[in-house]
Amino acid sequence: MNSVLFKIYLSVWQRLPIRVQNKISDRLKNNFNPNTLTPKLPKVVVIDPINICNLDCPLCASKNQNYEKGKMSLETFKMVLDKIPSLRVLVLFNWGEPLLHPNIFEMIRYSVSRNIYTITHTNFSLKQNEKFFHELVKSGLHQLVISADGASQETYEKYRVKGRFDWVMKNIEQTVAEKKKLRRRDPKIVWKFLVNKYSEHEISYAKHLAKKLNIEIVFDKMGLADDLPDINFPGTLEERKKQWLPNNKKYVLDYYKREKPLPINDSPCYQLFNSSVINPDGKVTPCCWITSKENVWGDLNKQSFEEIWYGDNYKYSRSLFNNLEHNGIIKQNICTKCEIFKRVR
Repeated sequence: MNSVLFKIYLSVWQRLPIRVQNKISDRLKNNFNPNTLTPKLPKVVVIDPINICNLDCPLCASKNQNYEKGKMSLETFKMVLDKIPSLRVLVLFNWGEPLLHPNIFEMIRYSVSRNIYTITHTNFSLKQNEKFFHELVKSGLHQLVISADGASQETYEKYRVKGRFDWVMKNIEQTVAEKKKLRRRDPKIVWKFLVNKYSEHEISYAKHLAKKLNIEIVFDKMGLADDLPDINFPGTLEERKKQWLPNNKKYVLDYYKREKPLPINDSPCYQLFNSSVINPDGKVTPCCWITSKENVWGDLNKQSFEEIWYGDNYKYSRSLFNNLEHNGIIKQNICTKCEIFKRVR
């Protein structure tokens, strides 16, 4: 996409409310052809710039994942983007807090300069100076999603362990002020509030706070780590349901209401066909739920992206969701263990 078309696209897209954006994104995400072993190269990629986090959320695999902790170098980041020319949307976040990365704004600027729509998620529980907010807004970031699951310290810290709600609110205020000062529309700031049993009574107050801060807010349904195929959390799913799920069923995922919750989604795996995940070391995994180095499918330091995308692991796993025969030797991998999507085989 050239610069002129990209600016036109942005001028329209960024004015849409986040709820409308999410509906369109979900529709596009699920609009793919599963009846192929060799889909087109993905337009959406997740790059995890750092898998280190400052919080200790109880159902997050960040602290316990079987993967070396590290930060992606700026050189590796540029190399990854160069190797995936099809990339149009970059999610710069997975298992860590991206704003802890010392080169995060350089990464964002490089991505934006290539006309890639760039999104990052943050817990925003970070004490920062004025320069940080100036660099954040000036970077050109298109969307900043802030995860805060409560509207007071008491409820917020139930899940965002070690977090400071007052820092989150102050940081939002400073980012909004910096946008106004620099006369910038971007980044679109979205408060993502995962509703749990401790915070559901604060939904109305959170809406009030978001309006006061002049940002958008979405109330999302909470997963309970049963969607992670290569790591187990202590206790049973039923115990986690009792501990975390809200009483208001509007904010409970449909599969937790079913008698037999697995598979979670009655559809093929969209990530195998139209997205990919790059870890801080430049290695590739098939989806954002992978936590172990044992499930790496390729290394962009040594291979082209095409070699990985059209490799036997990808082809075999795609064949699980259609009637096409894969002639490779792989008979079992992480996708055969996964309970997120319904397989044909």
